[in-house]
Amino acid sequence: MPTVFDNSTLEDERQQDELPVGATLLLGQYEIERYLVRGGFGITYLAHDSLDRHYVIKECFPGALCGRSGGKVHPLSGEWETQFASVKRHFLSEARRVARLAHPNIVQVHQVFEENNTAYMAMALVNGEDMLSIADNEPERLTPGVLTAALKDTLNAVDYIHGLNILHRDISPDNLMLDDRNHLTLIDFGAARESAGRDNRALSVLLAVKDGYSPHEFYLTDVEQTPASDVYSLGATFYHLVTGAAPPNSQDRVAALAADRPDPYVPLMDGDWDFDVNFLLAIDLALAVLPKDRLASAREWLDLLAAPPRERPAAAPQVEGDLKVTISRLVETTNREVKQGMPGYAKKLAEQRMKNRRHRATDYGESDAPVQQVDIFGNPVDNVDAWMREQERAMRAQPKQVRRDEDGRKAAKQTTYGDGAERPASRSTLGRFLAACLPTRRDPAASALQN
Repeated sequence: MPTVFDNSTLEDERQQDELPVGATLLLGQYEIERYLVRGGFGITYLAHDSLDRHYVIKECFPGALCGRSGGKVHPLSGEWETQFASVKRHFLSEARRVARLAHPNIVQVHQVFEENNTAYMAMALVNGEDMLSIADNEPERLTPGVLTAALKDTLNAVDYIHGLNILHRDISPDNLMLDDRNHLTLIDFGAARESAGRDNRALSVLLAVKDGYSPHEFYLTDVEQTPASDVYSLGATFYHLVTGAAPPNSQDRVAALAADRPDPYVPLMDGDWDFDVNFLLAIDLALAVLPKDRLASAREWLDLLAAPPRERPAAAPQVEGDLKVTISRLVETTNREVKQGMPGYAKKLAEQRMKNRRHRATDYGESDAPVQQVDIFGNPVDNVDAWMREQERAMRAQPKQVRRDEDGRKAAKQTTYGDGAERPASRSTLGRFLAACLPTRRDPAASALQN
């Protein structure tokens, strides 16, 4: 029987989650120099080998499910034993798959191994800084030429992994590293996986969703994920690098469409950005809410960038004396002055970003803050097993028909409470909207957390 923590475990028997400096792995081949960062899947360290070569070591350590005692990693209780074993299997299978990748713009995995009752992968140390840090601290460095070259490098890397039937699932500015020669490296494949069944998707929902960067299908277990899903995340990443902020949360965008409200996303083509028209248009197309409306692949995106530049849509003529048009133009001009700032207008934007700067390790890796496991509405998920069973029940109970109002449009269901007030649409409304608009794939019933 594997060792687990229970209520009788004494606090002084438990050590800190991170491996201590000087700890060794793989029969002394690697020695831990220092802790770097941690995320939903694990803890990342800087280490060196016997030849004094530096590596990044990622340890499978889903902190919501496990702890460390006597140097070894164990489930927090018997209740979490199955889930912890599933996460470890997932980590190993994906790490071994990524270790077979060979591309100049993808981090190299040197070894994958098991030790301390968990799993590890040793990766090349990428010299450089993540693009989120660069955008915060040196926005003037991200010129149109640098961003266009970085985008093409990222698209080539993503096209390569998609050709191997692998989705990255965690593309964001902090997972793109840029060295002092502006060479780009795509890192952190902790959430990557091959196209697979609902069980892996359910696990990934809990561990690898990033608000603002994840398409809506990443929050669901019964909606098929395709290369267009990574395309959305890549579009959100470069939208952030152009504008200085991530686009609206995809869940909010879907909720707006389901309620027949305008999409809160403001297309880059509506602004006055100092970039090629095709560059801006491609980002807008990549960020379409519905997968069927997006650029379908990284290759299609590259083809659009190589195509002859399209003409920017002409502005509508202003009607003399039209107060609404006048006000609209004034607001548009004001917003443009506030948003515009990269590059060439970077000083004010840099000052604002410095105010919002968050601490993170720039050597490599994920956000320093642990990722809270949440459901589609952002509610904390404390019991993974119960959450999985709920998803199964919700899928089986999903209605086949969508109620329509008198105009033939999809009607958002309202719930009336004891006070007589009506509340906004709940999960059933979003579920019906997605069922009608997104491609779905049903898998045979299986244990939700077994790979």
